[in-house]
Amino acid sequence: MIKKIVIVSATSNNNFNLSKKIKEIIIEDFDCEVQIINLEEYHLPLFTEKVFDSEKKKYSKTIEELTSTMVESSGIIFCAPEYNGSIPPIVTNFIAWVSMSTKYWRDAFNEKVALIGTFSGGAGGKFLSSMKLQLEHLGAIVMPRNIIVNNNTPLKPDSVKKILKKFIKFLN
Repeated sequence: MIKKIVIVSATSNNNFNLSKKIKEIIIEDFDCEVQIINLEEYHLPLFTEKVFDSEKKKYSKTIEELTSTMVESSGIIFCAPEYNGSIPPIVTNFIAWVSMSTKYWRDAFNEKVALIGTFSGGAGGKFLSSMKLQLEHLGAIVMPRNIIVNNNTPLKPDSVKKILKKFIKFLN
C-alpha cells in the first residue's frame, strides 16, 4: 500500500519552495504519494463559531476537500515560518476549520505521524516548539527532528533524506 503524505505550506514563497523540495526528495527516494496544500491558495475566513455557523455552507466544498486530504493521509509535514514567536495565523486558522469539520475533531491529526519544517528569518525554534505542542494536543505523533532552513542555513538534501527516511518508516 502506498503511503500518502500531505505537505501543508503556510506561504507561497520560501516555505512553499521548501515544500516542493521536500516533495521532490520524497518522490525521488521513497515510494509515497505526496500532495502539497498551499494555504495561501484557499481564502478561508477567520474561524469563529459565528463565522463557522454562517459560512460553513459557502466553504463546505473547500473544507471537505482539505479535511479529506488530511484524514486520508498517513503523514503530515507542516512548512511554515515563525510568526511573532509562534505559529502563523493562517496555519492555526486552517487547523481550526479542519478540526471542526469532522464528527470527531481530531480525525485529521489523531495518530498521524507529523514532521515540522520551517524556512524562517532565524532558527524558527519558537514556531517548531509551538507547532509540536499543538500537533501533539491534536493526537499526532511528532518526529523529534525538524527540517530547518533560513538565509544562513541552506537546505541540506542528505540531512533531509535521513529525516524523511525515519518519518516515512513510521507511517501506516
